[in-house]
Amino acid sequence: MHLETLIVDLTLILSVAGIVTVIFRKIKQPVVLGYIISGFLISPNFVYLPTVISSEDIVTWADIGVIFLMFGLGLEFSFIKLAKVGGSAFTVVATVMSAMILLGTGVGYFLGWDKFDCIFLGGMVSISSTMIILKTYEEYKLKEEKFAQLILGALIIEDIAGIFMLIVLPAISVGQSVSGWELVGNLGLMVVYLAVWLIAGIYLVPSIFKKIGKLFTDEILVIISIAFCLVMVMIANLIGFSSALGAFLAGSILASTGFVERIEHLVGPVKDLFGAVFFVSVGMLIDPVLLVEYIVPIIVISLTVIIGQLIFSTAGIILSGQSLQTAIRGGFSMVQIGEFSFIIATMGMSLGVISDFLYPIIVCVSVITSFATPVMVKSGEKVYSLLEKKLPERVKISIRKNTSESQSSRVKDHDWNMYIKNVAVRTGVCSLIMFAVYWVGTRFLMPALRGVMASDMAAGILSALIMIVIMLPFANFMHTTKNAHFVKLWVKHRSNHLPLITLKIIRILIAACFMALVIREVFRIPFLILFAAALVAIVPVTRSSWLNGVTMDMERRFTSNFAQNILDRKKRERKLNDSHRWLDESLYVIEFEVTDADYNETIYDFTSRKTFVVTIIRIIRDGQYINLPPADFVVKSGDIMQMMGTWNEVDACTILLEDDDCIQYTDTDDMILKDYIYSQVFHNVPERDQLMCVPIEIKSRSPYIRKSIKNSDIRMRYKGTIIGIERGNLPIVSPDIDTIIRKGDILWLMGDYRMVDRLIKGGLMDE
Repeated sequence: MHLETLIVDLTLILSVAGIVTVIFRKIKQPVVLGYIISGFLISPNFVYLPTVISSEDIVTWADIGVIFLMFGLGLEFSFIKLAKVGGSAFTVVATVMSAMILLGTGVGYFLGWDKFDCIFLGGMVSISSTMIILKTYEEYKLKEEKFAQLILGALIIEDIAGIFMLIVLPAISVGQSVSGWELVGNLGLMVVYLAVWLIAGIYLVPSIFKKIGKLFTDEILVIISIAFCLVMVMIANLIGFSSALGAFLAGSILASTGFVERIEHLVGPVKDLFGAVFFVSVGMLIDPVLLVEYIVPIIVISLTVIIGQLIFSTAGIILSGQSLQTAIRGGFSMVQIGEFSFIIATMGMSLGVISDFLYPIIVCVSVITSFATPVMVKSGEKVYSLLEKKLPERVKISIRKNTSESQSSRVKDHDWNMYIKNVAVRTGVCSLIMFAVYWVGTRFLMPALRGVMASDMAAGILSALIMIVIMLPFANFMHTTKNAHFVKLWVKHRSNHLPLITLKIIRILIAACFMALVIREVFRIPFLILFAAALVAIVPVTRSSWLNGVTMDMERRFTSNFAQNILDRKKRERKLNDSHRWLDESLYVIEFEVTDADYNETIYDFTSRKTFVVTIIRIIRDGQYINLPPADFVVKSGDIMQMMGTWNEVDACTILLEDDDCIQYTDTDDMILKDYIYSQVFHNVPERDQLMCVPIEIKSRSPYIRKSIKNSDIRMRYKGTIIGIERGNLPIVSPDIDTIIRKGDILWLMGDYRMVDRLIKGGLMDE
């Protein structure tokens, strides 16, 4: 009987929703509104059509709908897209959401509502509808416009903020207080959970998918994807967070795999089905009697949303440094509320902290503002043209001075920005992971071991060792940020030395602090003594070549998984054009001449003292070509040194040497590696002395697997140097000598005829 009821209800829902959405599609209105109207038509509040029999089943399906909506949002989430709009999107969201939360709460108090009705109203009116805006942009073919890209980036951040809101609002409701350490603790725990799961998931899941991807049929892939989503939902619930957060994380992790397009295609119909049921369930709560009774609040809140979102989003876009045209067109897009408002309202109803009238009111406000969206989007350009004519010239000049039209003329230290960003990301990620290791170890691992081992001290020491071993690679990774930007900053000015050293010391102190906290769980020694001991121990960790290799391997695997979709596309493009163009055009060659007759150092002395980040590939002496000179080769006056590296490495080398009295830059133009190799013929370099690049595939029986470049002895044995590695889809240009060689790598070696001769004899160039 239950099955029959379920089928009858589902038949009614889909039939009415299908007819209504076709009509809405015909009149060019968002399909979401069609679902809401359908829900009203089959609800007990509308007596002219059959009514859903079992509303409890519909509520369960609606909860599943929320899960799949958030899962779909996660699949569409992209850190890469978010990075393109940068700080502008964050500025917009911070301005809009803070202002609208205060405005919405204030409107609720103005209407005489209870405290939690006001707080929840502030949250509901602060988030625009991603679905409605996206559909409108697609229909009017505006998705690729600059303002549209900014707004879509801002909507992603709003959705993430909405997930935070799903944590904050229940904490406020249960605790009956807006502040408190418990709320801060919940937020902090959620940040750690979010970061650790994303990092671990992006590191592990795409790698697993790569290994078993050949076994995936569409049927298997959709089952695994949905299962992964539901597992993440269960984990989130076990920790005490919402199902929506777990589903969003699952989608975000799967978005980093090479299967995301297939997953979206396969899961799309499931998401659409349950999403439709969710929006229909929203419409079922519309009560005409309540709407007539609360018509004034509906109109007031609708006007608050449209006017408030328009003003504050426009102001936020201008404050972010964008032009007036971008601000107006973007601001006129964010004038509605949508799916997240319904999710927040549903949560408030389930917690029993908001009044019954608030849900149907917010649904009506969403309907009104959604109908207004297409009109407002089309009006944006007209309003901008009108303002451009009417605004006083003084105001327009002031706006231009503080927007993106003048930003290009501002002088910014790109190297400091890039280096600080690198340090901040590494330090933040590693600190979160080490905190998670400490938290899990002390809360779960240590008690578990003490429960099975006879000695509490032995169990404590073993668990501490396990935690420290897991932390070591991240302590090393956090510290290893000495790159081309570091060198450029170091040699630019002596005033940069102190902040660079300070940043190093801060990272060492953070790592030592975590190590000391772990040891203190076992030995009740004063923290300062443990901290001093950890400082002494952490220094060799930061200098370990083996750990450097391990952490670089971890970083590259994460990078490959993180940007897999982009790397896949670039690899396809390379195959269509030039299968290894990335190497030829990513490396540059520069030339210097040694001028001081007393300058008599070896290559090793020269490069180590100069903190070089480039490779000396050739020395020309009295018409003779010395290719890939060894470390003990003596540099003499009159030598022409040709050096190779990436653009940043070459730039750092140029800055490093420009003030050196013993060496000077030649008049030869810098050139990319491809042009350099071709130019050897025109410069009459003898064929036996010409440098060339050769790819070598590392197969399963290769003796070089799991060895670092430094320990592989390839340079000495084959008279060639590794200038690049093709690892799956990830091109590694100018790899560090601590880079670990893996099975399947394609090593690009540079050398002359002797290298090729030895490679052939060694069987490394077999087809």
